[in-house]
Amino acid sequence: METQYLIILISVLMLFCIFASKYLSRFGVSILLVFIGIGMFMGSDGLIGIYFDNPALTKEIGNIALCFILFYGGMDFKWRMGKNIIAQGIALSTVGVLITTLGVGAIAYYVTNMSILECMLLGAIASSTDAASVFSTLRSQKITLKGRLAPLLEFESGSNDPMAYLLTVVLISLNLNPGITTGEVALLLFTEIAFGLVVGLLAGYFSVRLLNRIRLDVDGFYPIFGIALVLFLYAFTMTIGGNFFLAIFVAGLIIGNSSFILKMRFIRFFDGQSWLMQIILFVTLGLQVFPSQLGEVAISSLIISLVLILVIRPLAVIPILSLFKVPMKEQLFVSLVGFRGAASIVFATYPLIAGIGVADEIFNIIFFIALSSIIIQGTLLRPLARKLGFVESASRDYVLKHFNDYSDEIDDIQVLGVYASFDSPAIGYRLDELVMPKGVKILAIRQHEKYIIPAGSTRIGAGNRLLLNCLDEEVLWDFCREMKFES
Repeated sequence: METQYLIILISVLMLFCIFASKYLSRFGVSILLVFIGIGMFMGSDGLIGIYFDNPALTKEIGNIALCFILFYGGMDFKWRMGKNIIAQGIALSTVGVLITTLGVGAIAYYVTNMSILECMLLGAIASSTDAASVFSTLRSQKITLKGRLAPLLEFESGSNDPMAYLLTVVLISLNLNPGITTGEVALLLFTEIAFGLVVGLLAGYFSVRLLNRIRLDVDGFYPIFGIALVLFLYAFTMTIGGNFFLAIFVAGLIIGNSSFILKMRFIRFFDGQSWLMQIILFVTLGLQVFPSQLGEVAISSLIISLVLILVIRPLAVIPILSLFKVPMKEQLFVSLVGFRGAASIVFATYPLIAGIGVADEIFNIIFFIALSSIIIQGTLLRPLARKLGFVESASRDYVLKHFNDYSDEIDDIQVLGVYASFDSPAIGYRLDELVMPKGVKILAIRQHEKYIIPAGSTRIGAGNRLLLNCLDEEVLWDFCREMKFES
């Protein structure tokens, strides 16, 4: 196929994905099915017949796409709204992933001819609830979940990819070298987690400080900075033996919960970027699979998938959430909407590259599990949420609607959150005593862990959090530097 025809085909398919999402979501159909279906339609067994069998390339595309998806997922997680579920999310993304690995490995041992180590590898690959599937399904179906459910699901799905990746790498090593010692496994686990966590924390902290201090002449360079950061963290963390998924998610978490210049435009850019990555990722995965081979594993895959959805996932979720005294209805909902998706399929390319004998069977089983999970759980998400009374009645249009969702309407108004440093010249003064530039307004001040709408008599204290706005961005930042307000 000539290059220009291929470009036309790709652009038309992308446009189709965009417009299809508007109408399919009304019927509760996950748009991810369209993306992956297009890949299968174009692939070796599809009508277009583009031969594509390149696990190494699929792995690289998948890793990079997941990195951008996780980066945006971390930025979109609001610490103020979700800080109460962090412990629950971490427990689900570690202990829950381990329970899922053991459960899937056990059932696979009885319905396949693979060895116990190969089955445990299959379990590790299937253990992660997928960030791409959860984020896109909630947003494309415009579901607003009550209380802690949305932040819990999104934090879990974003934070358990690193654990599933880690278990996959360890079990591949065990399959290739059964004589590996416990000490070597422990060292691998420690370095992956420690390096990933440290790199993510440092990258997030210094990125925010750099964004607030650097004065770029071109606004478009700020999202380019974000792209470069994600790619650097991916390559650098992998080079030093750290968990790059963990590093990128943590960096995104810190950046998204900090104040910096042009933050709204930055986040909005990566919102679109994450959707582009999802289209590329799912189409690529659809290309990589050979649908004619799925029939060979259909029965065993369906059994594993149903047991995973109805038995293993609840067993991995309910005991953990019970320890945190989460109501039973919420436990049931979380246990039934843990999607498998792109992350699992990407991880399933690792055994193919490593040369494990049953790698093709593992890949096909995982693909079948992910596809059935998106179809069953993605379709049932909205009716299940409504049945259990978890859909927010006040606003049915957005998931976790927050200030950034209104950025299209207020694009010219700069809103900045800062802290009054201990040496700020504003400390102790009333607002009506401060000489503020024309157009700069103090919208709210947080004192004693509570925001107040300030009056002229309100005094600024050390460490107070101030929300400022101004139509002129330069004036706003000059005022902050003069008053020694820190982001």
